[in-house]
Amino acid sequence: MPTPLKIQHLRQFLMAADHGSFRVAAQGTFRSQAAVSAAMQDLEQQLGAPLFEPGKRAQLTALGQAVAPLFRELLATHDRVLDAARQFGMGSQGPVALAVMPSLADEWLPRLLERYARSHPDVRIRALDETSPEVHRLVLSGEVQVGVAGQSPRTAEVAFTPVARDAFGLVCKKSHPLARRRGPVSWAALADERLIGNATFETLKNRQLGSGIDDPAIVVSNRASLLASVVGGLGVTVLPVLARPAAGSGLAFVPLVEPVVERIVGVLTRKEETLLPSVAAMHALALRSLAQFTRRKGAVLV
Repeated sequence: MPTPLKIQHLRQFLMAADHGSFRVAAQGTFRSQAAVSAAMQDLEQQLGAPLFEPGKRAQLTALGQAVAPLFRELLATHDRVLDAARQFGMGSQGPVALAVMPSLADEWLPRLLERYARSHPDVRIRALDETSPEVHRLVLSGEVQVGVAGQSPRTAEVAFTPVARDAFGLVCKKSHPLARRRGPVSWAALADERLIGNATFETLKNRQLGSGIDDPAIVVSNRASLLASVVGGLGVTVLPVLARPAAGSGLAFVPLVEPVVERIVGVLTRKEETLLPSVAAMHALALRSLAQFTRRKGAVLV
């Protein structure tokens, strides 16, 4: 098997060829002139013929002139690949794919992406808006590296880091009779309301919370459209604290009790899998950002 060419030797050869001087090649690579001369002899031995004219000051032979472009191309490829590998290692490059449950996709996710893109401008990001079970599946399959979702049945392959304890509440117009009450209302109080379902209703089904929860009159999956429907008077809806409308939306958020229904929200990755540095940075930022968002929205940190 042929002995591999040494990158340092190629760099010294090209510097000597470009400047006509072994001394310049030695200075440029922080070696002695004798070391460079020995390196050139070693390179000539590998190729089987002289690269420099004997007795002439770093003057290339015909072979030296022929191989110089090849060595230059090889060295450029080496430097380009090494730089790219270092960028991956430092987290400056590398694809990141994450999936987030719908209740966080409208308000929290854009802020997360903006913060990450500011510190990692060259990383390519793919973000998906999926239900919690689908987020778990995507992380498990490796289609995304980071997921943010409600806690599903644990699997041996997925690591779940809990962040928030998220309770549910009624979202309605501020003028709605239930919003005028002081304090929370019971789930039973929704029996006479026209409920607009959303993606989080899947979490609430089959819990004896009422037929309107199990089979809502209308289902709107997009949060912005959902809130617009409530503002437009089509009905009321139920959302977790993390998805509660902003103060200026004209909508009220009324905690629901009897029973208090909660979900645990956290960040997912595959277990026993070392994350690409760019992905590890996203994972760490998602944990910090979700904790900050949890405090701001009034949910409980786990």
